[in-house]
Amino acid sequence: MINIYIARHGETTWNAEGRIQGWSDPELSPLGYSQSLALLEHLKGRPISAIYSSDLQRSYLTAQPIARRLGLPILKQAELKEIGFGILEGKNLFQFDEELKNQWNRFKDDRFSYRIPGAENYSDVAIRLKPFMEKILQQHEGEEILIVGHRVVNRLLIGMFLGFPLEKTLKIEQTNDCLYLIERNVETRVFHYIDGEIREGLLLVGQEISL
Repeated sequence: MINIYIARHGETTWNAEGRIQGWSDPELSPLGYSQSLALLEHLKGRPISAIYSSDLQRSYLTAQPIARRLGLPILKQAELKEIGFGILEGKNLFQFDEELKNQWNRFKDDRFSYRIPGAENYSDVAIRLKPFMEKILQQHEGEEILIVGHRVVNRLLIGMFLGFPLEKTLKIEQTNDCLYLIERNVETRVFHYIDGEIREGLLLVGQEISL
């Protein structure tokens, strides 16, 4: 048995501006800091034994309040870094020139094979996540842990913990204020917490369904 909480970092200044982040490292916005405190309130009573974070500051800043409350170190993991977006990083999604629009559309049409110049694709991220996932399952049997990552990294990681084909992970959504819980016991169940409520199943792009 293992319970795995998976949080996305709080909103950043670039999220608020509509800019693509990837490996870039903007700070949390005021709302993002509030979301980190909401994560603390939600998890402060849980028997969490380890906290893992991306090595980008938006993730470990989100993890700091709960880590301080529980007296746990934040274990920064490069494997949890967001997908690299190469030449698109720092650009506003709604102000692309024609070349950037072309790159973005080619990537959206084939996220597992196409690489924007200087970037990664979903397959690259899944490859770097697999050893981390296996380590978590081996080292934390019988425990509860927290992972704080990013939108693309988390959707892949959640799908991999659930045993999904990678293509199915594209349907998984996680807003900055959404927390997942994956319970792996005799069977695997997934829950998401959002707007003060807990629901079984996944938050999907455009809809919700239960497994």
